[in-house]
Amino acid sequence: MPSEEMLNPTGQLALHVTLRIDASQIPSFLAALRPVWESCIHEPECVFFDVSHSLTEPGTFRFVEVWKGDQKWFEDVQAKKEYYAPYLEMTKPMWVGQRELVFTERVEGWSYANEAYLERTIRE
Repeated sequence: MPSEEMLNPTGQLALHVTLRIDASQIPSFLAALRPVWESCIHEPECVFFDVSHSLTEPGTFRFVEVWKGDQKWFEDVQAKKEYYAPYLEMTKPMWVGQRELVFTERVEGWSYANEAYLERTIRE
């Protein structure tokens, strides 16, 4: 198993979320997601938040969020922000199954994005 020294962790938490929504509810889901997404991207600890939708499984969304902090900070501080409550109240009835959360840590020197990736994105 590689040592942490070999992995050169960045101290940035990457959260991968998979969420399956009733496909007929996609427009309502996205409308409910927008305000919480906008709140998240304006948090000083948020460095990346990407939302994607499966080409083969309608209603399956994946979020990749990168935060300055660790999993404990995310669970104790970020996940308890008030703006999540209305989003969860509106969207939980749309869920098909449980959402999946996977926490990882970014590895220094192993990220790449070119300008094409950043087209049509919100930037600071």
